[in-house]
Amino acid sequence: MRKHLLWRQRAGLARRRRGWVVPVALIAAIVPAAVFLTATPDASATTVPAPPSGWTTTFSDSFSGSSGSGVDSKWTYDKGTAYSGTGCTANWGTGEVETDTNSTANVSEDGNGHLKITPVKSGGAWTSGRIETVADDFAAPAGGEMEVSASIKQPNPSTGVGYWPAFWMLGAGFRASGAGTSGTMDCSNWPSTGEIDIMEDVNALSEHSGTLHCGVDPGGPCNETTGLGSGLLSCSGCQTGYNTYSVIVNRTDSSDESITWYLNGTEYYTVSESTVGTSTWKAAVDHGFFLILDVAIGGGYPNAICDCTSPSSSTSSGSAMGVGYVAVYTTSK
Repeated sequence: MRKHLLWRQRAGLARRRRGWVVPVALIAAIVPAAVFLTATPDASATTVPAPPSGWTTTFSDSFSGSSGSGVDSKWTYDKGTAYSGTGCTANWGTGEVETDTNSTANVSEDGNGHLKITPVKSGGAWTSGRIETVADDFAAPAGGEMEVSASIKQPNPSTGVGYWPAFWMLGAGFRASGAGTSGTMDCSNWPSTGEIDIMEDVNALSEHSGTLHCGVDPGGPCNETTGLGSGLLSCSGCQTGYNTYSVIVNRTDSSDESITWYLNGTEYYTVSESTVGTSTWKAAVDHGFFLILDVAIGGGYPNAICDCTSPSSSTSSGSAMGVGYVAVYTTSK
C-alpha cells in the first residue's frame, strides 16, 4: 500500500506478508534474467546507466545541483497534507502526520549527486518532503516495455518507528489539472487509474516491498485496500548503502501483460494481467504515469507493522532518504 487509503485490516496484511512471497533465490533459479539496465548495489549510485541496444532513456535525473539547492524543474513539490480536488482527504489519505514542504531542510541536493529527503521534528510537529515529476506520460508502449528505476539509500534512524520512505507512481488519470498540489486531483479515480509502488519500507526495518493497486476499493481484483504485493522482504544493506529498485512494465504479450519488481536486478515479484482481468488491467496500467519520491512519518502502513500508533516520542528526527538517480527507459521491441 502507498498513499491513498489506510491498511485497515491487519489480519489481511498478515496473510499478505505470508502468502504472496516467492523466495528470491527460487525465482532467480527458474526465471531467465531480463535485459536489465541497473543492477549492483552502490555501483555508480549517482550515474544514470546508459540504455542497452534497442532501449531509449525517456527520463533521467542524477541530482547534480549544488549543495543545498532544491530540485530542478523536472519535479514539483507536494506541499501541505493533502491534494486539492474531488475525493481527496487529509494526511494524504493514509493517516501520516508530517506536513510536506519545499524547504531545503526537507528536500535538497548535497552537491555530490544525491537528493536528500529529510523528515524533521520540531516542537512535536513533523515536516518532510514529497516530490513528483511534472511529466505524467511515462508508459510502456503497446508491444514494448518500460523500466522505472532509482538508486536509493533508505533512511537509517536510530529509532525509526513511523518512518515510511517510498518510490512509487500514479496513473496520469489521477490528475485533474496541473501537477501536484499546484494543480487539482481526482482522488476518486484511485485505485482504478493505477498505483505502482516500486519501493516502500516502514519503521526502518531494512525491508522493502512492491505493490500494484487497481480496480475498486474496497475489495476488487487487487484486494484493496491492501493491493497485490510482495509483502515486506528482507533488504540487508538497504539502510547503509545505495541499492537499485525497479519495475518493468511488459506489454510484449498482448494477451497477458505483466509488471515485475526487481532489487539490484534480481526479480522478486510479478503480477500479470490474467490475475486481475483485462479491463481492470488496461485501466490501471496501459497509460501514462507520474513518479513520486517521499518520506512519510506515521500512517496506516507503519502502524499496522508495529501494531502501534506511530511515530513514537523517541522516533529520531533528521534521517534522510538518499536518491542517487531516477531513470525511465522504454523499448518498442
